Amino acid sequence: MKKLLLAAFIFGLCSPAFAQDLSGWLTNLPQSKGYTQKRASSYDRSGGNADYRQIAPHETLVLMDEAGPGMVTHIWTTMWTNSPTPLKALVLRMYWDNESTPSVEAPLGDFFGLGLGDYFVYQSVPLDVAPNRALNCFFPMPFQKRARITLSNEGSGEIQSFYFNIEYRAYAKPPAGDLLYFHAQYRQATPNHGWTNQWQSNGDKIVEDKKNVNGEENYVWMEATGRGHFVGVTMSVQQNQDGWWGEGDDMFFIDGAITPSIAGTGSEDYC
Repeated sequence: MKKLLLAAFIFGLCSPAFAQDLSGWLTNLPQSKGYTQKRASSYDRSGGNADYRQIAPHETLVLMDEAGPGMVTHIWTTMWTNSPTPLKALVLRMYWDNESTPSVEAPLGDFFGLGLGDYFVYQSVPLDVAPNRALNCFFPMPFQKRARITLSNEGSGEIQSFYFNIEYRAYAKPPAGDLLYFHAQYRQATPNHGWTNQWQSNGDKIVEDKKNVNGEENYVWMEATGRGHFVGVTMSVQQNQDGWWGEGDDMFFIDGAITPSIAGTGSEDYC
């Protein structure tokens, strides 16, 4: 039986001016800063070494709830648990400025690029997974009035030890510039119907001769309204049919366009 799971996690980011400037980091160290560096953490408030939190099934842990203006600059987590699927069971949500619905809502693993629920080590500028289950996010996330970040255990197993550090800047007044809010959108299809399963190899005519100029039956990565920047997507695929699942061109339809404003050469090439 064919089964195709697609999980797409979409990032929207604040102004590029506030992205990490790795080349100028050392040069800018002597300059005075207009913020106070702070951290929301799971550290042991008693002064001991039990620097973790337990998260029971159906329990929500508040990772951060701070007044603004400010900017989250780094999120780090790791955990120990015998829960079978913690990266899917834990759901991360972020709320900016007292909004009623989250700007970020995704399984913890998908947020950090681990879409199939397993750990693997990788490194990129905004996200990386280090050994020993260390998850890192460096996306800048500004807020004006309040930042609230939660983690809900929506599985059946307890998370015995969850560790986290959230680094953020606290400003006396909002930074200059037109800062946009960070958003992330998660979706999946299990199974995803595709447009055919009647193929045996990548070169089959049914694949090679398939025409698609308007995105009909495409898997939707993101659908959003408003003003902002599209930053990227992580997509994870699990397939129970031999052969290549891809060749679907990535397409971006902007401001109601009928034909794609951007068209790529296939999901296997997209980066």
